[in-house]
Amino acid sequence: MQQLDEFKRRTLRKLEDVRCPVHHKAPRLDFRGRTLREVSIQMKTCCDRLAELANRKIAET
Repeated sequence: MQQLDEFKRRTLRKLEDVRCPVHHKAPRLDFRGRTLREVSIQMKTCCDRLAELANRKIAET
């Protein structure tokens, strides 16, 4: 469980400063699953541009 919590924290931290340049909204993430193997993430965004920016940021190491 600690690994999953740390994964969530790291992922959310990556998105702290990500905002839509048009609508000025932040992406919202919904984590599902009890382990790292089971986890799935649903991202909600106001538009495709924000989804693109957020996905790019999440992919950074």
